[in-house]
Amino acid sequence: MRARALARPPWERSLFEDLAARRPWNIVVRAARVWALLRRRVRPLRDGVTVVVVNWNTREVTADVVRAVQRLSPAGTEVLVIDNGSSDDSRGMFRKWTGIRTMLLRRNAGHGVALDLGVCSSRTRITVVLDSDAIPLTDQWLEPAVGPIRSGQALLAGSRSKRNFVHPMYLAVDTTEFVNRRLSFQIHRAAGVAPQDSVWGENSWDTAELMTPRIDSTKVVFVERTPNAVDGLPGMTAGAVVYHHGGVSRAADGGVADEALAEWRQACAALASAVD
Repeated sequence: MRARALARPPWERSLFEDLAARRPWNIVVRAARVWALLRRRVRPLRDGVTVVVVNWNTREVTADVVRAVQRLSPAGTEVLVIDNGSSDDSRGMFRKWTGIRTMLLRRNAGHGVALDLGVCSSRTRITVVLDSDAIPLTDQWLEPAVGPIRSGQALLAGSRSKRNFVHPMYLAVDTTEFVNRRLSFQIHRAAGVAPQDSVWGENSWDTAELMTPRIDSTKVVFVERTPNAVDGLPGMTAGAVVYHHGGVSRAADGGVADEALAEWRQACAALASAVD
């Protein structure tokens, strides 16, 4: 089943199939890839890094992450924030934010589609994707994932997931290879599998899970997890990035309550102090 599913994920089907199945976001991603190829002929990708962060109704948490990225990244690092149709005034805040680029989607396209659009719109040779609740702690946070790609050792690098694929909470990819190989972050389920019947890694594949097997293993570098700098705090550390998935309580619409936000900030401050 895995081989059959890998052969025909939605983003590798034809335009006619997308139209027939009413998959408008696939068509948007397809157009973004074409535009990326055309743009590259006129203006080649520049050296450097673009950091892509996708936001959906997590205004304050995402803002903390973007501030950390701006503060701790080398000069010239571009930050692209993609808002997935938020209703919490995230859009207004990021529209006014100086020093970043924004892509403000009118509807929620899904996390994977938003990341696809972000990499396709990157203007640099390396693109890093960072979850909106994954926060850098030191000014060396980019190097474990970016260094192997910059040196030519890898095309894909980042945090190792439990199922041995590079997890998009902290992931760097060669922008040209992403576009040329039609790689994608989108979730994929085998034909006939309903969401409630998903068995991840067997009949369903999570965000970015299908990218890793499409790249020669010699060109994939994993950044291994390490213990948190402070015991007892929520989060998963990889390199100098702490991912708080499960450590930031969210409502059904992705929103974060004041109490959860306060706990998030306390944890981030404690972890940052421990690595100073």
